[in-house]
Order: sequence, then structure tokens, then C-alpha cells
Amino acid sequence: MKHSKPTKAILRFLLALCLLSFAPSKRSYQTECVSLATEGYVTLKIWDIQKGNSYQQEQARKDAIDALLFSGIAGNNGCTTQKPILSSATEIEQFQKIEKDFFSKNGVWANYTRESNTETTVPSSIGDKNWKVYRVSVAKNLLRKYLEEGKIIAAEEKVIIKSLKTGF
Repeated sequence: MKHSKPTKAILRFLLALCLLSFAPSKRSYQTECVSLATEGYVTLKIWDIQKGNSYQQEQARKDAIDALLFSGIAGNNGCTTQKPILSSATEIEQFQKIEKDFFSKNGVWANYTRESNTETTVPSSIGDKNWKVYRVSVAKNLLRKYLEEGKIIAAEEKVIIKSLKTGF
């Protein structure tokens, strides 16, 4: 059976996509939402299933930002689900251009975390394991604003509610 050139290209693309889905992920952290503050902060517990007790505070802060950017945070404990800030392939590609500088030693990533403390109560999914769990607050709204100003993501549209007096 002969395939046209576009069909072959599509098949190659799909095969590459399948192979990439089995590639190991650099993200081995787990998160649990703690609270959503009205000032635009998201507080979460974060731990690394591969590093366990050797997980460092600075890496936990970076991982918390990474989670908000790429994977979002599942809703629980009264928190609503937080969708990833980078929601399209174009946005991810744009961020990857600045990612190394953003997360560098003198990068601006540190401006977007407010606190990072070792947790005394660990999530139930960990059980009795001896892992370091951190509580990290991330300024999600400020991070979003930074990405909008840098033209990494489109500006969030503001919803305007008409009063009932002006009609529908």
C-alpha cells in the first residue's frame, strides 16, 4: 500500500510523539495544595519521590514554580484545581528560551516564592517514608504578570460584567 508524502509525514510525527511520551521525565516531585490566598499566592506541599531525604529547599522552591508553570496543581483540601500557566505548545516553547536564565543562580525565579519551610505533617500518600516535605508559597499572579510582560503568554482577558440596568 502506497502512502502520500503528507500521510508519511503525519505517521512519522505520530510515531515520534509516541516515543516521546515514554521518555523519562525530569520531574520527580509530587505536590499537594495547601491554600489559595487572595493576594494571588498558591501554597503547596512538595516532595521529591527520587531524592527523598536529600531534597533541598532551593530545589523545592524551583519545583513549586515549575509545577505551576507546566503541570498545574490538583485541587484538594479546599483548593480549586490550578491549571498550568503555560497552556500551549507555543507558550512552553517561548518559556524554554528563557528557562535557563530564569532558574539560574541569579535568576528572577526567587522573586516569586514567599516562603519555604520543612513540613512537620507529611501527606498521607507518603506514609512512613523518611522524605523531606516543604511548604512553599508561590506568587502565581505576579509570575503570570512577568510572563505576560515578557510576551511568553498572552495577557489574561478581563471579564467585564454588565450591570442589569444596561441590559443583556
